[in-house]
Amino acid sequence: MSCEKVLALFLLCLLTFLSVVESKPRRSLEKKPKVQVVRGDEMSSCDPDRLTVFRVTLVTHWSRDKFPKQYPEWRPPAQWSKLIGRTHNSSYILFRVGGLPASEGLKEFTETGRTDVLDSQSQGEGGVYDEFNAPPILTGEGKTEAEFFVDGLHPKVSLASRVVPSPDWFVGLDSFDLCVNNRWIESAIIQVDPLDAGTDSGFTFTAPNWPTVPAEKVTRITAKEPNHPANSFHYPDLDELPPIATFYLQKVKEYELSNTYPSKTSMKGYLRDKSSKKLNFMDKSRSEDILPPIYAAEPEFDGNNETILKPIKLKSKKTKIPAGDRKSLLKSITDHYKKQRKVSKKKLHLSGKRHRKREQMLPVPQPLLGNV
Repeated sequence: MSCEKVLALFLLCLLTFLSVVESKPRRSLEKKPKVQVVRGDEMSSCDPDRLTVFRVTLVTHWSRDKFPKQYPEWRPPAQWSKLIGRTHNSSYILFRVGGLPASEGLKEFTETGRTDVLDSQSQGEGGVYDEFNAPPILTGEGKTEAEFFVDGLHPKVSLASRVVPSPDWFVGLDSFDLCVNNRWIESAIIQVDPLDAGTDSGFTFTAPNWPTVPAEKVTRITAKEPNHPANSFHYPDLDELPPIATFYLQKVKEYELSNTYPSKTSMKGYLRDKSSKKLNFMDKSRSEDILPPIYAAEPEFDGNNETILKPIKLKSKKTKIPAGDRKSLLKSITDHYKKQRKVSKKKLHLSGKRHRKREQMLPVPQPLLGNV
């Protein structure tokens, strides 16, 4: 081979190598991020005495256009179970991808949609702070939402919703930390893929019951894994599946529990809203604890599909709680809040025809990119 041919071959190989190296960053920039987070301000610290309300909205994208293979049209059609959620500390695990096999509670939920085992654990036990649910989504594409509480000792949230029909598939978040650098985040957007609980060996949406013994680890379902042509999510021509669902997390409100001691013989405890004056008074021994009026914002839509925040004043309630009993006080606040929120939603007819018609327009926060 002549020197000219050797040189030409060398230059060709060099150009090919450089084109491959240069193309890698370009492809990575084109890939959409899975997580987008808006950081909190300096005043939004994750103190143990700061009670914070967050809203989660689950938006599902399971359509025939995006997932045409074996798309279930009937008996039952594509849909989602209720969304279950727990806020907790680091000691609680709802599920862990690649970690331990699914618990009996997760197995029951992902295979049947029932939560008897999960609900048998009392709130406040095992590191759990708040238990909450959101209604099921009766179509492949839709949305559901719920509100929940966290504090500085329980800053994580775990979520799960079952794919219906399926052997044991679901979507969820595992211990997503809402406190970053000791500040509550303002919002987050997380795109998710389907997960396999590892308790049933069925390959298709409507596969008969086929228990996996022993149970395997929770795994992420991809376009190529499980690598079997019968699998309902097997798309070998795709590099990755399109997101099947998106979780939107939004901070709604913060409360602060503080104590003042005006004299040696009396003690007053105050629950303060960051945006208002004194809200809560506790007497020395027992007294009547007046829970705070709570202001919420419900999404409304005008003719241009723009979001309008409509304030709602929720009623106060009197209850008797021993002074210094922080756990009972916070439980009363959370129970009262949830009850009044439920009443306010009924009054607003959020399940009516007008709401169903317009609920597809989800107000999406404009996030900054960041690591969680």
